[in-house]
Amino acid sequence: MLRDDKNVLPIKTGKAAERLPVVMQGETVVGCPIDDTLVLVLGIGSLTFEQATVFLNGDPAMSVKVTLVSWPLKDASPAGTHGFVAIVPTNILRRGALKTIMFQHKANVTRYAFASRAASTGELIAMITDLAGSSLPSVIDGLVEGLISGPIGRKKLSAITVLLQAGARSDGCIELIGGSDEGEIFVQGWAQDLTPSVTRLLISGRSPSLAECAISVFARPDLNEQSSGFAGLLLANEIVEPNDIERLLFRGRRGWRFTEVYDRRMIAGARETPNHVRAILPRVRSSTEILLRMRSAANRFDGTETISSLPFPVRMGIDHVFRVEGSGLLVSGWLLDPDNHVGDVKLRRHRGETQLDANWTRIDRPDVTREFDNKPPFNAGLDPNRHAHGFVAFAPELDGDSSAPFYVELGLSDGRRAFMPLTPTRITSRDAVVRQIRAIDPNAWALRHIVDQQLVPLLRGVNRPAPEIFGVVDLGSFEDVLGPALIIGVDERVEEIAPLIALLALDPETRRAPIVIAAATEIVDRIGVQVRRLADFYGLHLRLVSASGSEDLYDALEVGARAVSTETVVFLAASLLPRNPGWFSKLLAAYEARKECVLSPTLAYEDDSIRWAGTWVAGAQSDRALISRYAGYPIDAVTGMVTTEVATATFECCVMPREALFSVDGFTRGYLGTHEKGLDLGLKLKQSGLKSYWLPSAQMLGSDDISVADKASTIALIERIDRQVFDARWANILTKDRVTTTEAAV
Repeated sequence: MLRDDKNVLPIKTGKAAERLPVVMQGETVVGCPIDDTLVLVLGIGSLTFEQATVFLNGDPAMSVKVTLVSWPLKDASPAGTHGFVAIVPTNILRRGALKTIMFQHKANVTRYAFASRAASTGELIAMITDLAGSSLPSVIDGLVEGLISGPIGRKKLSAITVLLQAGARSDGCIELIGGSDEGEIFVQGWAQDLTPSVTRLLISGRSPSLAECAISVFARPDLNEQSSGFAGLLLANEIVEPNDIERLLFRGRRGWRFTEVYDRRMIAGARETPNHVRAILPRVRSSTEILLRMRSAANRFDGTETISSLPFPVRMGIDHVFRVEGSGLLVSGWLLDPDNHVGDVKLRRHRGETQLDANWTRIDRPDVTREFDNKPPFNAGLDPNRHAHGFVAFAPELDGDSSAPFYVELGLSDGRRAFMPLTPTRITSRDAVVRQIRAIDPNAWALRHIVDQQLVPLLRGVNRPAPEIFGVVDLGSFEDVLGPALIIGVDERVEEIAPLIALLALDPETRRAPIVIAAATEIVDRIGVQVRRLADFYGLHLRLVSASGSEDLYDALEVGARAVSTETVVFLAASLLPRNPGWFSKLLAAYEARKECVLSPTLAYEDDSIRWAGTWVAGAQSDRALISRYAGYPIDAVTGMVTTEVATATFECCVMPREALFSVDGFTRGYLGTHEKGLDLGLKLKQSGLKSYWLPSAQMLGSDDISVADKASTIALIERIDRQVFDARWANILTKDRVTTTEAAV
């Protein structure tokens, strides 16, 4: 056995010995880790070959192929004639320490031990500079070529950048950098070694990045004969901002070069860049492919509407664009294209896009046909039987700069593009849907498709934040009163709250209760003076809460619950009135008997017919999973019934633990009305283990949750949309419950 420090190498005899290399005593090498799987190894010796096999830590089981870059030493050294850097992959080491390395080439093996301290990339370059002298550019070139050939991560790319900064030579400067909505960056300047081609280069700046650049060149009389102007479209592997670029590093005809960003360079925004490209386009020369890319860049969106100036029969109009926070955009308009010049329609914003015509709904617009028939450029006349020019489309929120403008892009059959700027209106999901429904003829054949394919997806995607407390005003000694808080939610249906407040003030059970009146800010502004006057007159302990982001009754109730700290809360819609005295004590007594539940009274219409008397899981034969079993019956039909467990309570009037509401993140957003919204919360509470009960002996009077501004057809559509949204969220769970209910009945 031949022992060399702690490494043991076997010496064999016979034919095997003839195949073993001669072991040569080596020197120390310096390691420079590039990332977790790659090390650059710098040393001096007689290694002048380009490829070799190395054994990590002298272990034959850890052998890898490496690339070597070598050069004759600037000054003679007893350790060898050449300096070298080996590019060594270290995946095989896993997490082991690298202490020695053995190079094998043909019949020779050279062993090196690593210096005790690793070098940084900058330190490695300094050492190479001392050893290489005039050979430095070729050494850097070889190292970069070896590193750039494989997969490139962030650390490896940073190391390549540092190497190139040391070895690349100046070759010009960049005078103009322009951004775009499509990720490409327009660069213009001058250089000596750039040729008209598609060039792979490296961007040096705040964060290094690899990129592809389509280069075209043009004459610059102000430069010498070796230099020319260039214009290029830069497409990086990742998002790069124009302001972050400091240098472009590229391999020219004479090695690696760089173009520096001129300190007085111009930075053009996405809207200004197309004008700069159009200005230079007539002067540049390059391949046909690159010139086509330049023309496409010149034809990008510059903030202006260009569809109305098209020389062929294509026109477009936008009726409205609704932007729903946390969901997306609902776009309605028309596109007149009788000769099929339009290949695609996209909704775009800075670096974000979606194919608008991939799932839009077309609708009849005979008014568009009448407006353009036999007018330029539709002189050939339009088909009097074809009116499907309108469209409605929902598009989820786009990625990209949130401050960038939205626009529609038409991709035309001749390769050109045309644009329509958009100005979205920020509104709530309910307003967007209702306004869209009102804008369509209820007898339109496309209405069902609009509901199913555009409006329901819009609501399913709603992810808006919960409503928040905007302001709180205490009227009377609210904090001094004990007991569950009575939270009254007010929505736009309630124009007069005085009758309810008067009834509560005249009822000895509620007169001394802590009462919260909660509503959206604009409603509180309308009723605030009246509430203050009544609270002072009756001596009530009342807290007035205004809410931001409140869209309906249940949002108001949720904000009201946020404004108190009592363990138990009693919800009451302002549209309800007690049918008999004693309802408050009955609710609280029934709740105390069961604890940790949701408990609701019977709701009745003014004609004493039942509006709500429990929600139940229906059998498999019903078309709805949840039903109100006694709805429409005379209220006498439930008189004498005992407290009964139900699938869900009604949150228009109920008593429940306050924290239970927030443990399930409150009411789910994305419903137009409150019926399914209440069912949704009831099921979430049921899943959390909270049971629901119906108390027949307590009764309240009130009407349905219907806006007086909506027509019957609109109300029907709203109910249908809410059912679809609800069923999409709960269908699987409710199907299992219905099967269980049916089996139990059998």
